[in-house]
Amino acid sequence: MRIITIIIVLFSLFLSISCSKTAPKQPKLIITLVVDQMRPDLLSRLDELYVGGFRWLIDHGTWFTNTHHEHSYTATGPGHASIGFGQYPGNIGILGNSFYDKDLKKKVNCVEDPVSTVIGSNQGLPRSFSRYNVLGLGDWLQESSPKSKVVSIGGKDRAACILGGKNPTLPLYYNYEGEFITSSYYMEKLPPWVESFNEQLNFDSYKDSIWSKTLSDDYYLKYAREDFYIGESDDFNKDPYSPIFPIGFDLSVNLNSAIMGRPWFEREVLKISKQAIIEEKLGSRESPDLLFIGLSAMDWIIHDYGPYSQETMDALIKVDQYLGRFIKDVDKIVGLENVLFVLTADHGGLPLPEYMVENEGVGGRINKEHFKEALEWIDEECEEQLGENLYHRNGANFYLNFQQLKKIEVMPQDVFKIVDKYLLNVEGIGKVIRKESILKSEDKDKITIRLKNMIHPFKSPDIFSIPSYGYLFRGPYGTSHGTPYDYDTHVPLIFSRKEFRKKKDSSNKETVDIAPTIAKYLGIKIPEYCDGKPINL
Repeated sequence: MRIITIIIVLFSLFLSISCSKTAPKQPKLIITLVVDQMRPDLLSRLDELYVGGFRWLIDHGTWFTNTHHEHSYTATGPGHASIGFGQYPGNIGILGNSFYDKDLKKKVNCVEDPVSTVIGSNQGLPRSFSRYNVLGLGDWLQESSPKSKVVSIGGKDRAACILGGKNPTLPLYYNYEGEFITSSYYMEKLPPWVESFNEQLNFDSYKDSIWSKTLSDDYYLKYAREDFYIGESDDFNKDPYSPIFPIGFDLSVNLNSAIMGRPWFEREVLKISKQAIIEEKLGSRESPDLLFIGLSAMDWIIHDYGPYSQETMDALIKVDQYLGRFIKDVDKIVGLENVLFVLTADHGGLPLPEYMVENEGVGGRINKEHFKEALEWIDEECEEQLGENLYHRNGANFYLNFQQLKKIEVMPQDVFKIVDKYLLNVEGIGKVIRKESILKSEDKDKITIRLKNMIHPFKSPDIFSIPSYGYLFRGPYGTSHGTPYDYDTHVPLIFSRKEFRKKKDSSNKETVDIAPTIAKYLGIKIPEYCDGKPINL
């Protein structure tokens, strides 16, 4: 009888505790961190070494380990669009960081704004989201909660001008001349606090700085590859070629630009983000606010050295420290109980092809001369055998002149056959693709789906190619991204709150799910045009 009584008491206590536990209150501030070119293994492989911001986010977050960008051209512009708008970039019309505009008949930057002017400097270029007529998460929030603020800060203009939606409260991007700026599309004058921040920036003071390792050599040999590795870029004491620590600056370079290739730049991005929280009073009202932070310098570093390099490893260890201090500052200013963090990336990336081959994988660099020669042969044969003015070619993208083709009775597939014949003879070109065939395809394999999600029915090229698995155009040093393969599409996705417990979820998720997930978490209506689906947190 006594045992039964004890069981009843314990069960009642359990029910009391369970019923009294409440869900976390709605956050007052959502901070979305987008680390440029961060593959998920840069978190998992170095997990034991993180003691700062990455550590906190992982230990207080749900990590969706099987998250992909489900579009084929994995570049910064399309990636940020998927995150900030919850739509595939083809639907929006963001076809790359830059692309040929069929209406304007010229190549444009994805956030090019020829009408606006630079605000905050006499240097740099005016950028905005003005060329697209779509709305993102930031717009959804401000429509439902007019008092909410949306601040978007990035090293790259396309990060700041895309993540915050079409009309953020304050987008700030770096002009590569020592200043964070915006454009007249958004405002007439920089807030005084941004001007003050720019005045104290002095990247010229870094001219004698040396990038040295944070930890002892043993750690780098355990978690990365050897320091001197053929295939890495070398921009310091490069005669003779010697891509090794310590790394400084050649005095001939513009430090305001070169700083983007060093982890110290990310510290400044987090500093100005902290200042934005204070000065814009983010998270201090009943209505929730959004802060987007694009850590763009990591892209430069990984491009130069590759994801398995000691340089990338050390840069992330330093960013972990900077991020740790930032999170502590957010706690003091807003209170972590009032904040939801999101950590993700705009794309992944390929390890150095030399590293892939050394480890019995597939990899290579497309010979640019062979590629250029193939394009010249295509132009010559098309003109000789089919006729003139059949297409506009921008690089290896072919925009067909259908009116001319019809006039001289040439079929689009006739042009395709010639393009296909020559490009597939170039080692590293995996496939030549007709836009029409992809749009009509009923295939459900992931490459076809990713290609379809990248295509705009009118704006995309009619014929284009993709590299073979493991191949890239960059050379002779460094690595890149931009393909529909998993190494480029796979990115981390972690939702973190003070109340959350560490958890991993391996179910399939997409980056277009991020915006609707945040919207649902805040109780905002998700537009019907959104391609993503909300994730239950």
